[in-house]
Amino acid sequence: MGTSSLQLSSLYTLCLRGLVLVSLMFCSSKTSFGVDGYVMQMMSDCEYSDSNMTDMVYSRRYVFNQEEYVHYDSKIQKHVGNTACGVKNAEAWNKNKDMMAGLLGDVDRYCKYNINLYKPGTIDYKEKPSVQIRSNKMSSSQHQTMLVCYIIGFYPREIKVTWLRNGVKVTADVSYSELLPDGDWTYQIHSYLELTPLSGDSYTCRVEHSSLAEAIEETWDPAMPESKRNKIIIGASGIVLGLVIAAAGLIYYKKKATGRILVPSD
Repeated sequence: MGTSSLQLSSLYTLCLRGLVLVSLMFCSSKTSFGVDGYVMQMMSDCEYSDSNMTDMVYSRRYVFNQEEYVHYDSKIQKHVGNTACGVKNAEAWNKNKDMMAGLLGDVDRYCKYNINLYKPGTIDYKEKPSVQIRSNKMSSSQHQTMLVCYIIGFYPREIKVTWLRNGVKVTADVSYSELLPDGDWTYQIHSYLELTPLSGDSYTCRVEHSSLAEAIEETWDPAMPESKRNKIIIGASGIVLGLVIAAAGLIYYKKKATGRILVPSD
């Protein structure tokens, strides 16, 4: 039976921790442990900026009783001591070829392997926004109407929202809400446009996001009353629902008809 790289990595880590503990006991005075014992921590970090992970850097920090005494950096491929005890350990460990080769191998074995496991649910995770425009009448403003563009349920948080009037970008009388977390990894934001509707004008809320192959554009036409617009939406939804029910009924009928045997009558 073969041994997996993860099993080897776990065994290697346990041996390394034992080596660290023994090194500490030799270079620390007995009084440094205190009556309450001691706490030793080993923290590993993986850092990269290139999506292909070609610039991956693996680092490991050794902390004894809340004090970092030595650290390893794959970029310089050696240990560096932070305390007198750490300097002694760094000098000894840097001469250990097997140990140094194992740490350098952790760039692939530990960092890249685990990042590829978690990327789909973290770094690469995306949700497309839903976009909707609503109009509100204004009484205490120089404008008659305020359009609100609701952009909901998107991730990651970076998003671009633009208002267009007859296809031309609008910057005056535009405002935005704060970016609001929805509590499920997604976000929402609202954009407001104050205007006085004119016949023939159309207003578009344009949303660009990394989850979209192309921008979403939701258009509001002042010539169409809000009530009529809502009726069209409800009517279209009803038609779609009716088609789904009809298709389901047809499938059910065909399945029932297939199981029947026709007997000729006298």
